[in-house]
Amino acid sequence: MTIDNETYFALVEEQLSASGQVKIPLVGTSMQPTLCPGDLLTLAPIVSTPQVGNIVLFRYQGQHLLHRIVAVDGDHYTMRGDNCVSCEDAGRSDIIAKLVSVEKKNKLKHLAVRWLGPKGRKQLRPWYFVALGILMWAPLGGVPLDNFMLGLRLDHLLHASVFIPCSLFIYNPSLKKWLVWLTSVGVGVLTESIQALLPYRGFDINDMIANFLGVTLGFAMIILFQRGVRKQHQYPARAKRGGCK
Repeated sequence: MTIDNETYFALVEEQLSASGQVKIPLVGTSMQPTLCPGDLLTLAPIVSTPQVGNIVLFRYQGQHLLHRIVAVDGDHYTMRGDNCVSCEDAGRSDIIAKLVSVEKKNKLKHLAVRWLGPKGRKQLRPWYFVALGILMWAPLGGVPLDNFMLGLRLDHLLHASVFIPCSLFIYNPSLKKWLVWLTSVGVGVLTESIQALLPYRGFDINDMIANFLGVTLGFAMIILFQRGVRKQHQYPARAKRGGCK
């Protein structure tokens, strides 16, 4: 059975008044990475003054939103989703309930969103490239070079695997997709070319090919994931003041 939002949240408010708590599943991505679609949220009426940092359910322009309070000025509250750039203004009477607990339905997905989303990538990016430099340039030993085209060895698979995340850490929505791929390929070419200058390492054409294949596979995974997300989610029209990322 499908019901409209107005009826659904009327039932939510009725349940809050009757029992003091209500559990609802989260829909939407405006609170990522804190909350992910599918999380089961427990809401309760607010018995004291709402504080900055509280995640609250409130009415806004005919909608019901679940966002975080970012500013308080008397009875005037400003809310914003953790994954949003715009804010919403509401009065105290518009705030219905606050979030008191969360049951993560898909913990693996939550971790992926936490660490592979924009904020997580920003934190992990320098560590990835430091680790990449150590693996590519440190005197770690290795196997004799053969430089025969397509002479597959186990270390070539290692090269490919470590370059799969490269596009993910270079990716930026402001960059054209082909530029993300080309920059990632450039990283693979650079790391292998520098090995030719190191006395304890050497250039291997098959490593170069493996780097290229790893980068391309990682880039293809990003494109396929983005297409899947667009098909699965329907985003509401954005408010004039801005919208979620």
